[in-house]
Amino acid sequence: MRATGQRRPALVVLIGLALAACRGDEPAPAVATPAPDLGTRLGVAAESNVRAADYVGPAACGECHPDKLASWRRGSHAAMNQLASPTSVLAPIGQARAYAGGEVGLERVGDHLVVRLRRGAVDRRFVLTRTIGWRYLQEYVGRELPAGATDPARAGDEVRLPFGYWPRAGGWLPQPYFDSWFGREFDERGQLAFDPYQAPTSPWAARCPWCHNTYPFELRLARTSAAGAIIGRGPEVDVVDLAPTTLTQTTQGDHVLPTERLVTVGISCESCHLGGRHHAETEQPPSFVPRGPALAQRPGSSADLQPDGHGGRTRPGVLMATCAGCHSTPSPTYPDGAAARNSSEALAMQAGACASAISCTTCHDPHQRGPDAPAPPDPRHDAACVRCHATLADPATAAAHRRHDGVDGVGCLDCHLPRIVQGVSAVVRSHRISSPADPRMLGGDVPGACNLCHLDRSLRWTLEELRAGWDADVAAAWPTDPIERAALDEPVGERWLRSRHAMTRLVAAAAWARQHPGPATARRLLDVLDDPVANTRVWIWFAIGDAVPGATGYQPAAAPAERAAQLAALRRKWAP
Repeated sequence: MRATGQRRPALVVLIGLALAACRGDEPAPAVATPAPDLGTRLGVAAESNVRAADYVGPAACGECHPDKLASWRRGSHAAMNQLASPTSVLAPIGQARAYAGGEVGLERVGDHLVVRLRRGAVDRRFVLTRTIGWRYLQEYVGRELPAGATDPARAGDEVRLPFGYWPRAGGWLPQPYFDSWFGREFDERGQLAFDPYQAPTSPWAARCPWCHNTYPFELRLARTSAAGAIIGRGPEVDVVDLAPTTLTQTTQGDHVLPTERLVTVGISCESCHLGGRHHAETEQPPSFVPRGPALAQRPGSSADLQPDGHGGRTRPGVLMATCAGCHSTPSPTYPDGAAARNSSEALAMQAGACASAISCTTCHDPHQRGPDAPAPPDPRHDAACVRCHATLADPATAAAHRRHDGVDGVGCLDCHLPRIVQGVSAVVRSHRISSPADPRMLGGDVPGACNLCHLDRSLRWTLEELRAGWDADVAAAWPTDPIERAALDEPVGERWLRSRHAMTRLVAAAAWARQHPGPATARRLLDVLDDPVANTRVWIWFAIGDAVPGATGYQPAAAPAERAAQLAALRRKWAP
């Protein structure tokens, strides 16, 4: 075989968690580096799968697995990062978009694509070098040209640009529109709280590429050992490198991924399978567990990292840890611990009720592109549930358990994996398998599974139905607060739209659009549309567009006075 390549009662934390890695400035707690008397050694030299020399690249994998290579190339992982080109960049050339007294657009200058930001005397030009994402939202990496310069060789370091291209939201928008951890768009003086026309200071190689590219796992081990530098919750938190190389020592010092050592731009085979040279040369099963003579299990780790003859692929914990290397972005959480934002799916699965029995790959094929969000019901998912809950394989037993006779499409996921997570362009399912009778998720301020469909029902109705129909112990969910008790008979869906938590409001808005599409729902949602937080405005407008497909007449990024006029016009348009 040819070897190639180089290479986060109330939503308490919904208001307070800054992100590490790609999603914020406060570092996650460090994992202490152990003293070098060590632990269980993981493997011998021949089995090594973490060093740069252990990686062969996807082309080599494709020699024996052409079907996997082909489907990977068509999927999402391969395009998580791409080199900028006319075919990889979604933003159209020559179409500028105005925002806050300035404009942003994409131009072609010679052989290069240039993003130009202009407002008043500010005129910034960035030679595009890379894309981040492609399916729902695309962000960009570029090098700023000095004033008057045209030679890309004079451009600065690669930075994440402050604008991204969001097709569903109409195109170019600054970060506060698609990143939900920003606060109000304007400060008390009426000035932009985040000014996208200022020089960006977020170095791309210190954040984004750690999850969006493929590189030797020894680099991830090095960064995880550095103070405040955890990037994921995969195997790297359980393993220590006893013999760091010069390369890994440098990475440990500055947290910057040496992009010249990428195996591939984008996520390819060895991001998950780890270095494949030993597998390619011996045809023994690849290991999903880091292996090598200088690796040891981190003291205090309880992970099962020992060989099992199948490279760990039969153990749910190993497989979920593999995905948790990237799908573990710190997220605000609901009272039961479920993540409220996307990219924390593996952690959510690990915290759920079935973590010891299933893994991410039970439902997802990582080699293939999944369905567009929000994904429709899939019978295979319920089939996965009944592998353990065997009695529910009988249709009569399942129907008696569901108690939704005459309602089409209600399955396991609707109650146990509800749509309460802010995805990239749609509200998607939680990956924390949970009970709809969990008292922590029953109230007027948290989006519980039952009332996502029964928006017009009260909390009293929900609690009584859970107790009568499923013999659920919901005593702890009965409110003791006088204000909450006074609202026991108010429709929960209406209470959610008045929640102090933006995430509850936008999840409720999406649920209203799903369950009661039409102008009446659009009219209801107008009351919560013009939010001072840009991200919330966009998502409520998405819900209105779902309720009334093709809805126009409102621009979330328009100036406040313009939006007020647009809102008044929509109230007249959809008046009863």
